Amino acid sequence: MDIIKIIAIIVMAYFPAFAVTNQFRGVNWADKRDNFVSEVLVLSGLSLSDTYESASIVADRVIGQFVELLGTNSVRLPINEPTVSTFWNTYTGVIDVGLKKGRVVLGYWGPAQPSGPKNMDNWWAMWDTVVKKYGEDPNAYFEIFNEPHMYTKEELRNLYASWLTRYPNVPRDHIILDGSGMAQNVPDIASDSRFDGCLFAVHEYTFWNMSITTEAGWKNSIKGKVGNYSDRTICTEWGGAMSPGDKAGVHYETMDYNQQPTNYFMAYIRGIPEQLREWKMGSFYWPGLRDGDWYSMTKRSGEGANIKLEIVNQSGVDRMQYSWTDTVEVPPVPQEPFGSFNGELEIAGEPTSIPGTIEVENFDLGGNQVSFYDKDTENKGNAYRKNAVDVVGLDCAEIAEGVFVKGTDCAHYALGYTEAGEWLEYTVNVESENVYTIEARVASGGDNSSFRLFLDDEPIADTIKAENTGDWDTYTTVSMVTSKLSKGEHILKLLITGSYVNIDNLKFTEGTIRLSEPLHFISRKGMQEYSVYHLNGALLGNYNAVDMNSLKREMHRSNLKSGIYFVRSKTGQINQLIELK
Repeated sequence: MDIIKIIAIIVMAYFPAFAVTNQFRGVNWADKRDNFVSEVLVLSGLSLSDTYESASIVADRVIGQFVELLGTNSVRLPINEPTVSTFWNTYTGVIDVGLKKGRVVLGYWGPAQPSGPKNMDNWWAMWDTVVKKYGEDPNAYFEIFNEPHMYTKEELRNLYASWLTRYPNVPRDHIILDGSGMAQNVPDIASDSRFDGCLFAVHEYTFWNMSITTEAGWKNSIKGKVGNYSDRTICTEWGGAMSPGDKAGVHYETMDYNQQPTNYFMAYIRGIPEQLREWKMGSFYWPGLRDGDWYSMTKRSGEGANIKLEIVNQSGVDRMQYSWTDTVEVPPVPQEPFGSFNGELEIAGEPTSIPGTIEVENFDLGGNQVSFYDKDTENKGNAYRKNAVDVVGLDCAEIAEGVFVKGTDCAHYALGYTEAGEWLEYTVNVESENVYTIEARVASGGDNSSFRLFLDDEPIADTIKAENTGDWDTYTTVSMVTSKLSKGEHILKLLITGSYVNIDNLKFTEGTIRLSEPLHFISRKGMQEYSVYHLNGALLGNYNAVDMNSLKREMHRSNLKSGIYFVRSKTGQINQLIELK
């Protein structure tokens, strides 16, 4: 074997081969001022008064919600000289949390100036500190210089070569080299054999060419920036408008990126993920979180341990996730019917039978995006189960005829704090092929609350409006008749179509039934007066109530005995017999 072949084998062993870079499913976490600052970087949600411990708490909330809400396994964090020299003991709290949750790319951001670092000694000292602490961490990656537009191609190549010489023990497949310019020319760098084994970075944005208005045009644009090096390149920045904003004198409302494009933003957000998917290229959306940025994929509320992230535009998340093609095997989380909850563990059970009653808080096991979708990670009702679904406790003195009276804890629950687009699923067993009457116990303090039901993703009834009951503690019954349901095991989905409806349960009865009591609604905003008579015609009293169920409660409180009574409303719209049990 000649010496050339021996060298080639050594090089191949030392510098790993690349096929794709889709191991990176990431977002950027940024300073509100952008990361091009000459001072300490303060990521959105952090403050200069943070300690290692408090910064760790913030990072756990932010990066943890990136993982849970968006499905990321990587985060890209900025560094600069002041941050490492004066804020390092705090900032490492952020980095350490990120490394525990997945991959972390540490990228250098210079100040917004036409030249390179103000002081190269300080720049090298920064990297000495970073590499000493994290150079051997298997989840740490190092992006040497973000958007190095101030260097010529040769100057940039020499800077990168000097970095590799200074830190020979950093694995080359953990080193990321931006293309020249604004990370827009990967071949300028990747064609240099000194960088064999390294990864490369490309950036793409609409503001570099707003004349491109087709998906194919954007695919061709990024192809020109990457050249033949897609198998070793990561798109460490790409992003577009997620919330309303203005660009070049034009105002844009929130856009649905799952629709065909009508402007360059839509074409871009559709075309770039398509090309990333074709290449199987890893990427970092800009930004996952940056306060006040209309490109931001999430919006932050709260501080410290109370930080909550909310998805700004679900269609943007859909397109970002569409670009991901990593083939790392992750055991799928099974969807199973709920059985019980012992305060700590949720235990699987059997499908709920139809006919029967579904308690809506007993949605399937499986988690967010599997058995349910909730727009934030907090159980706002802080009741019953320990996941993102908002479950509220119903305080009640009695549970009779569906009447729930505030006052005492009775361990009864309902779905609350609902927002349009959220959904829950239930494994059910339909015992007979037939139509079914559904009686839903609901409450709402608004005028536009509604929901819809699906079986195996097919609608089984029209959208169900929950009328305003005055508040979310006053429940009434709405009913509907389904289309014919097929016998056997199915997945029932409850989709919230109008925000802020509370739902207690769904009662399925086979066939089209004549309800024993008329279903009606009277708003608490104008209490209805009822006159109650003995069957011999004697007036027993007048009662104010919001509906028939609450009327029965008032009758119980006045010590009326069980029996049949005649009821007349003051308006004359209600004249009927009711049974008091």
